[in-house]
Amino acid sequence: MKKVFVTVLLVAFCASLASAQLLIGAKAGGMGGAGVANVTDLAAAYYNPAALMRSNVKAAEVKASLGATYTDPTDVMSALGKAGDPASFIADSYSKALSFTGNIDGVIGVNVKKVGISILPELSSTVQKNANSLESNMSVTGQYATVVTLGKTFAPSFLPATVDVGVNAKYITAYSSSITTTGTATNASGTKAYGSGTGYGFDIGALTTFTVPYVTELKVGVVARNLLQSVTYANKTQPYYLNYNGTTATVTSGAETALADSTTTVNPSYVVGASAVVPGINLLVATDLEYTTSGTNSHLGLEYPILLNLVLLRAGTANGNGLAKTTVGAKINFPIFTLDAVIVSDANNSSALSYIVDVNLGW
Repeated sequence: MKKVFVTVLLVAFCASLASAQLLIGAKAGGMGGAGVANVTDLAAAYYNPAALMRSNVKAAEVKASLGATYTDPTDVMSALGKAGDPASFIADSYSKALSFTGNIDGVIGVNVKKVGISILPELSSTVQKNANSLESNMSVTGQYATVVTLGKTFAPSFLPATVDVGVNAKYITAYSSSITTTGTATNASGTKAYGSGTGYGFDIGALTTFTVPYVTELKVGVVARNLLQSVTYANKTQPYYLNYNGTTATVTSGAETALADSTTTVNPSYVVGASAVVPGINLLVATDLEYTTSGTNSHLGLEYPILLNLVLLRAGTANGNGLAKTTVGAKINFPIFTLDAVIVSDANNSSALSYIVDVNLGW
């Protein structure tokens, strides 16, 4: 028992030194983002592809998970829907005072006999605008990663346990759009910068289990994300002119100008994670330590079953450079599907509400 706690706490301590992985899926999301050695459903396509080899689904699994952070969900969705025409969003919102950053992410896909096919969306919008004004600052970004997850379990003679190895092959479509309008409250102009592109990337991970006799099992996982990952954008600009005549805001546009293509390279990140069940009380403890070029972050979470495992309660924290989140969640197990929900509070943005909802169907 002492060995297990020392190992888990060591990883947790090191994690307190670690960029923040997203809170994808309700299990890891409810446990502070600790998912490398903890998540074995289709969300493993984000956390650790090797963990999908531990899936307990006999034939297939369908998963839909959506997470959102917002101060006003209607404004966030409207802004995301106007990525191609941000000037119209500003004009339509003439009377509103807007100041928000909203994010939507998640995973949707299927796992068939430990082969995963999923889509991971990451969308974000930021708007700053005074009421009764056409002067504004708006940006929208989006990325959709189509991921194929494959893996295999090995039993090397020089190790006391099997090792799961997994890889993600990712095809990425992305876009970005921004405009800053200046002038007066009723007559403003700005230039939209817009880019859309595609790219590729890979993740590779491993997961193994160490048995502590008469005590418990300790899962340890490692993953390298965003390897060789880049997106090439086709860029263009277009001027916009906004006018308010006292009753209606109108938008006119000039000719588009094509710019040189640009390539954005994503720096890889490296994560180590551990999880173990505390005997006697069946408390699951999981922790991740993430290393990126911008620093390190920690993720620590707990999961506790009640009502004969019908309900699982979760809690966690995520801390690091600019990161201070607390998560709470729950899962209800039905015969062939599960329902999960998470609430996230952010000490750095107390006005933003964050939720994650999962539906999993397996057979």
